[in-house]
Amino acid sequence: MSKKQVEGWTYGHSEALNQDFAFRPDNNGGLELYTEDKTHYDWNEIKKIKEHGEITPAVHAVKKLFNGIIIQ
Repeated sequence: MSKKQVEGWTYGHSEALNQDFAFRPDNNGGLELYTEDKTHYDWNEIKKIKEHGEITPAVHAVKKLFNGIIIQ
């Protein structure tokens, strides 16, 4: 069964999280991303993650649990 895809979004898979994700341009010239478990990442968070390589499952779980924002 294939998943429904919405126009304007680009889809991929994170091996680190073992989840699919979707991203699109935001209104500020960056990107926004949602993981399969509906965790939202804004452009500032995406840049921070890229600075450190990739996100870990532990960081993702904490962000999801507390609906937090990655600042470092």
